[in-house]
Amino acid sequence: MILRSSVASVVLLTTVLLAGSTMFAASEDTIAVANLDDLVKNNPLAPHGSTASTIALIRAGGAEVGVLVMSKNRLHHHEAQDHVLYVARGHGTARLETATGQIETRSIQPGDILSLPRGKKHGFEKTGTENLVFLVVATPLPPGVEETTFHE
Repeated sequence: MILRSSVASVVLLTTVLLAGSTMFAASEDTIAVANLDDLVKNNPLAPHGSTASTIALIRAGGAEVGVLVMSKNRLHHHEAQDHVLYVARGHGTARLETATGQIETRSIQPGDILSLPRGKKHGFEKTGTENLVFLVVATPLPPGVEETTFHE
């Protein structure tokens, strides 16, 4: 897959808390390894009622992937970002806007890859006891730009 930009950034939702997230970065000449199970175990959802949290940002040079843990996030869209989500853990329900503008509900499970073009509504909720864990890549936004629009 070729990204439209040389830099990929993690999705920054207003429902996502960045405080306390782990930064894991390789230096210019070193390869680093992180374990997803350890990241999730050591960085659970915040206890004060948060339903989604970016628990880690993993960087190599200009590339970045976020690890997003969630029990639920509201239906929303992004005007200026495209997202690719890989479901790494958990089972859930995705609400996704179709080409005709209808909201479709479908089950998601580990191994699913979701392509979310900018402007299309989407939302997620876990269906089991385990939280959903996504690996998230998004097209970058200029610094300080918030562009998430919620629909509920």
